Amino acid sequence: MAFTGRFYGLTAAQLTTMQTEWLACLSAIATAGQSYTIAGRQFNRANLAEVSQTIGDINDALARAQGTRTTQTFANFSR
Repeated sequence: MAFTGRFYGLTAAQLTTMQTEWLACLSAIATAGQSYTIAGRQFNRANLAEVSQTIGDINDALARAQGTRTTQTFANFSR
């Protein structure tokens, strides 16, 4: 999963709040098939991939904000 970095620059507190909201959204959709609304946008089962990607982006930004983010670099010597 490639992270977009779209939440970089937010505080850890802001990211933690967002993480809680988006995890609740994922849980509601995945377990009960319900729709969920965040900031006026409604999500449902069709948006599961988008919700998962957003949670990944939030987790990445939170790890960066807390200084716990690790990065892996892979070298390709096939050329």
